[in-house]
Amino acid sequence: MNFLAHLHTSPNHTLVRVFNFSGDGYKGSNWISSACNEEILGVQLHRHIDDFTDSHPLTRETLKVLRPDLGKVAGIALDLFGDYFLHKHWEKFRMLQPFTTRLTNVEFTQLCISEIAAHHHLLKGKARAMAPHLIRQNWILDYQHLAGLERAANGISKRHPVAAALYGYFANVPEQHYRATEQWMLDFYPELIQSCQNWVSEQEGFEPQP
Repeated sequence: MNFLAHLHTSPNHTLVRVFNFSGDGYKGSNWISSACNEEILGVQLHRHIDDFTDSHPLTRETLKVLRPDLGKVAGIALDLFGDYFLHKHWEKFRMLQPFTTRLTNVEFTQLCISEIAAHHHLLKGKARAMAPHLIRQNWILDYQHLAGLERAANGISKRHPVAAALYGYFANVPEQHYRATEQWMLDFYPELIQSCQNWVSEQEGFEPQP
């Protein structure tokens, strides 16, 4: 999953959202001994989201549709599609989290951007280097448009030649890909939210805000 989905599947806690956003910057487990509870929860939730998504049968079936055209970068495209369809179906998905039932996708995105900006010093790895660009250009909100996905995918392909198949892909998405990824998100995302809520409820000593 990509930025918006990681933020929305987090509990309603600023630091947990920030550390979930930064989760890819943590490797191994040596960091745990010096981490605060919110940091541990955010990073481990990030890993739970990734593991649940990657191992889910719906994800595997959808990737089979994308791989003939996209090969090894099909997963990157699916992550980007996830944020796009989360924006598109926000009226449905916002009801899955009690803290977003009254928020528009723009309001929630702006809240998350402000939290990331205020806690930039806590970010790790690529998230720390990337955050100023994400904030200034409002990447997360830009993903509500296919043109925003195209800009992101083209940038990835330019920085990483192995991802060349992404260049220009979102300018002319095959109809079969669009239908398959939209259905994947509609079917899969409620399961992901429920899994994350269950996982958080099992963590001792943590009480999310309403």
